[in-house]
Amino acid sequence: MALSFRLKDIMANPSVISLPQGVRDILPEEAKKISAVEDAVLSVFGRYGFSKVITPLLEYVDALSLGMGASLKDRVLKFIDPSTGRVVAIRPDITPQIARVAATRMRDYGLPLRLCYNENVLRYQEPRDGKSREVLQLGAEFISETATPETDAEMICMAAESLKEIGLKGFKIDIGDIGFLRIILARLDVAETERARIKEAIAIKDASGLERILAPLGPQVSGADRSLLLNLTTFYGEEEVIRKAASFTKDASTLACLANLEAVAGIIAAKGYKDCVTIDLGEVRGFDYYTGIIFEGFASGIGKAILSGGRYDTLMERYGYPAAATGFAFDVENLVAALDRRF
Repeated sequence: MALSFRLKDIMANPSVISLPQGVRDILPEEAKKISAVEDAVLSVFGRYGFSKVITPLLEYVDALSLGMGASLKDRVLKFIDPSTGRVVAIRPDITPQIARVAATRMRDYGLPLRLCYNENVLRYQEPRDGKSREVLQLGAEFISETATPETDAEMICMAAESLKEIGLKGFKIDIGDIGFLRIILARLDVAETERARIKEAIAIKDASGLERILAPLGPQVSGADRSLLLNLTTFYGEEEVIRKAASFTKDASTLACLANLEAVAGIIAAKGYKDCVTIDLGEVRGFDYYTGIIFEGFASGIGKAILSGGRYDTLMERYGYPAAATGFAFDVENLVAALDRRF
């Protein structure tokens, strides 16, 4: 009798057996496609010498927070562990976990470390965003003693080779250097709010909007910096944009960033992936997290990134292990969606 009443309750209120917003079931047909993509990409990672690690779904918030950028800290789903009273989080990203593992469990392995993973992450999203909370990530992290153009180029080439391995065509990987923009913005004699507005205008390549922001600042922004900032909205394309940007500055630190980016682009071209990449010096993604080369991949017909990554040389030190690091992650479901667009 109790079961009968329970079934009636469910039929009258289907939401009883619905899923929380932002997560979904993956049925056999799509699960098969996802497995095929994962196997192909992991085979490429293996050819590059990367070894798979598996990290836990739960972490203490204190440990995770050491390695998260500002954009993720507000998107962590957390709760109190009844057994310890400590705050526990469901991981919103794998990279901080890789950093923790490398700094503790794998410290005796020595450097470099080439580690990869195939896991899901969970992030809080505003209901109106319509974004998935649960993301299937497939990524790789390269931890070394020093940062080199060769390492950055290897990661970008491995990402491009992985996309070719799964049969994806018409993709592009945008490459920039967040250090270049950070140096320019740091030397501006303006309030932090104005600096944030400038950065946002550059991010959306709004030259006219940027002009309106800069106009009232007058001598606070030198003529040379003003010209460089405005042109950042147009520095997108082939390698010549790096040389064009260099003509706008005499500052040694910004020129060093551009020289490093040019070296990375040259190595990528030498390895046969020049047609897969585009230079974007106005990219500001991960401004508070990344330290140098950043990159993001896109596919025809998909309005969201299929991969994102970059260099984050200050992260490992937060876990007590000073080292350089770079990495990226594929959004597996976006990859499958991109492949489905071919047909």
